[in-house]
Amino acid sequence: MRIPRYSFILLTFIIVIVSVIGNPHRSQRQEAAITDRIDCYPEAEAKYSNFSKDACLARNCHFDDMADPNVIQCYLRPTYGYLLQQDVQQTATGIRLRLQRNQAIASPFPEPIENILLDVQYYTNDIVRFKLYDADNPRYEVPISLTASPGRAPSPLYEFIHSTDNTRDNLFSFKIRRRANSTTLFDTSIGGLVLNNQFLQIVTRLQSSHVYGFGENNHETLKHNVTERKIWGIFARDQAINWHTNANNYGTHPFYLVMEQTPNSTQVPSGQMHGVLLLNSNAMDYSFGPEPSVTIRTIGGILDFFVFLGPSPEQVVQQYTWLVGRSFLPPYWGLGFHLSRWDYGNLTHMQMVNKRNRDAGVPLDVQYADIDYMDAEKDFTIDPINYRGLKEFFSQIRTDGMRTIVILDPGAIDDQKYYAPTIEGIKEGVFIKWENGSLMKGTCWPGELFMPDFFTNRTRRWWSRWIKDFYRINLTVDGLWIDMNEPALFGTNDDFPWNWYMTGTNYTLKCPHSKLDDPPYRTKAAFRYDETMNRPGRLSDRTLCMTALQGEIDPSTGRPKYRHYDVHSLYGWSQTKPTLDAIQSATGKRSMVLPRSTFVGSGQWGGHWLGDNEASWFEMKQSLIGMIEFNWFGIPFNGADICGFDKSPTEEMCIRWMQVGAFYPFCRNHNIWMTPDQDPAAWSPSATAIMASTLRIRYTLLPYYYTLFYKAHTQGSTVIRPLFHEYPTDKNTLDIFLQFLVGRNIMLAPVTDDGARQVQAYIPSSDWYDYYTGIRMSPKKQFITLDAPLNTIPIFLRGGAIIPTQEPANNTKYSR
Repeated sequence: MRIPRYSFILLTFIIVIVSVIGNPHRSQRQEAAITDRIDCYPEAEAKYSNFSKDACLARNCHFDDMADPNVIQCYLRPTYGYLLQQDVQQTATGIRLRLQRNQAIASPFPEPIENILLDVQYYTNDIVRFKLYDADNPRYEVPISLTASPGRAPSPLYEFIHSTDNTRDNLFSFKIRRRANSTTLFDTSIGGLVLNNQFLQIVTRLQSSHVYGFGENNHETLKHNVTERKIWGIFARDQAINWHTNANNYGTHPFYLVMEQTPNSTQVPSGQMHGVLLLNSNAMDYSFGPEPSVTIRTIGGILDFFVFLGPSPEQVVQQYTWLVGRSFLPPYWGLGFHLSRWDYGNLTHMQMVNKRNRDAGVPLDVQYADIDYMDAEKDFTIDPINYRGLKEFFSQIRTDGMRTIVILDPGAIDDQKYYAPTIEGIKEGVFIKWENGSLMKGTCWPGELFMPDFFTNRTRRWWSRWIKDFYRINLTVDGLWIDMNEPALFGTNDDFPWNWYMTGTNYTLKCPHSKLDDPPYRTKAAFRYDETMNRPGRLSDRTLCMTALQGEIDPSTGRPKYRHYDVHSLYGWSQTKPTLDAIQSATGKRSMVLPRSTFVGSGQWGGHWLGDNEASWFEMKQSLIGMIEFNWFGIPFNGADICGFDKSPTEEMCIRWMQVGAFYPFCRNHNIWMTPDQDPAAWSPSATAIMASTLRIRYTLLPYYYTLFYKAHTQGSTVIRPLFHEYPTDKNTLDIFLQFLVGRNIMLAPVTDDGARQVQAYIPSSDWYDYYTGIRMSPKKQFITLDAPLNTIPIFLRGGAIIPTQEPANNTKYSR
């Protein structure tokens, strides 16, 4: 029988539909290909990225004309990567593999590294290290000291497995797995390995979507949203945390943690956790994929990774801090309440604020002086008019048991006639230079200035001498606060600095175009500024030129060892230890240093305040994320500016922030110039009474806090931790960050919403007792609603715990 034409078309349509529905594997394969895509134009979101189909193809990448908005449109060719060249070689500490780039596929970026070595070091039984680096040419590596491996681990709890994919030109990949249960911790089989001179990328599948860490960034939640297509920059930058939710801030901590899930489950945690560190100090960024996976890109150095097997969350942090250095033990007085503000205006006002808080019964241990105490913002000076008598005032309050801290910035003003630190510094060769040997000059608070190079011994000696002379002659202090050490400059690459009207100079540093200041891939740390600057953002914006030279002279080249391009994010790290050494030498006692910019291992010598936040309920919540993350980063002595730095809080906001801030490891109230006072005694008598009462709870618990800091110093434990550290198999705890633990035995559920008089709290499986009433909380493993009147922060004590306490007093001299 003859079939009519329209019937044939209909039959064909039905057959096509049936074949698609009946072949789910084809659909799944297509979907897998989409989720496995590796972004080949990650900067496409930037205003001046010049992204187009032609630009994508020019990178020798695939372009999908039909891609949905949430799908990567320009992606790396699946066969791009490296091929195994010879059998595995055994080394004294592990194994070595030699790889060669698949030359059948052109590189997306200039200067591909054709031959690489992959060294796998069995560092300890629960730490494995692997390094990917140029086999033919030496490259920059991060010059920080790590705890050395005691030798090849005798009984590693991990295994390294490599393979080749014959469906993708025999592309090489590897996995790191737990021996006990074959859980995969690092897996490069997704592809995306790219090593070029100024673009290094690695992609790993993630064992679960419960991913934490990476810093210093603004994260809206403690657990990352791996389904969100965002790129996060990591590069030390003078960037206030209130400026953008996707910002990179002051420090560099490329360390992440993953809570593993049980096999074949829907995100049910197994209770085991692992951590991963990329030891690299160049500008970098990272992003997540739906697999889930994480892509890490950096623009210099080598790929030097450590994987920490835990398996408990606390053990991951302990292994990490064992490697990079245990945190310093703050002096006992450092755990008390710190009072500060930018621009008291004069000594009289500082004295008045200090006195009114003490008179109101507010426990107070440390009085600060911000940059306004200086003569024209110059280090090692005191304003002779507005702060005349500061030395005597500091001596007076010290007799009452208080301590004092002042701020220092790294830059030295370009006054070569009268300012002795600059005159001596030039003579001794302590400042950062251009390649031609001339001094690189920028602009900051005092005006035109030079930046010291703390990578040299002569600079460290110069800095130490000036700190000790300042202490001996001008001002007796107990600790130092070091700011602007990203390093920060004003107006670099712009026409004039924002503070020109204050300093009388419109000079700014202009960085010539070069492949260091304008690399082939700028990273999110630069291209995120495209919109606000109305020009392509540059790495050197707001800082030094990347071509600057630093370090001791390298005998092989006859010039300083480092480019600022490589060590920029180490500037604060390099300043912190010599500062601590100097102030402890001056005082003869244990001291503390509070740096703004930090790097891997900075916690050995200093703490960290979480930067220039603002008075908002949102940023009160954000502070809890930063507080926990810096405990993971090995810097437990941290906290946010209580009541917010920028803008002015309401009285209720300041009460609630003082309640939560009273339990920060580092507890300081601080705010910006040209705003009203916000110290506890600046508010109504009832508000002051609530704040003082909450601080007295902190002082009651200081022996417990000090014990936790001792354990952090000796064992690497956290001081503040999320609930899942103690309850790692409880899925409900994985997203909680507005509730936190102090050690194992104290739990807080602060109010962080305007007008709230109740709070939702999760009660884990242990017995927990109300701090105020002693009533046991129930039911367990459920969220409950608690009353939280304005004068109360909900606090709970763990059943069976021994918590050392003391009688609170007006400061630690009398309460200890």
